[in-house]
Amino acid sequence: MWIMILLVLAGCARSTRNEPSRYPVTGKVTLDGTPILEGTVYFRTASLGLIERFPIKSGSFSGDAVAGDRRVEFSVLKNVNSTGPKMPGVTPPETVQAETLPAAFNTESTFTATVTPDGPNEFIFELKSR
Repeated sequence: MWIMILLVLAGCARSTRNEPSRYPVTGKVTLDGTPILEGTVYFRTASLGLIERFPIKSGSFSGDAVAGDRRVEFSVLKNVNSTGPKMPGVTPPETVQAETLPAAFNTESTFTATVTPDGPNEFIFELKSR
């Protein structure tokens, strides 16, 4: 039994060594000069297929990210009344979440960030709808 436990622990220890190092990132996000109260910032790394997600609270976000160049996307969701098709035997939800930001800030974003091991990795994103 002890041998099994040691093998499991050795396997777990080995898997964490293969993960890339992460570094602190912080930032602020505004829309037309006003802090975004609640939303999400996504740091995307095409070469690694990595997506890092940071919640926005009162215009600020923070977390840990792998070093490298990122394409940055933003999301602000709100609940809206469900208008989906009704199917027999299926009760649709009363509300669903819908994106409030235009595609230029998420799926078509041109915002970028470079995360470095040396930091400071502080980013200010000023989104302008006009």
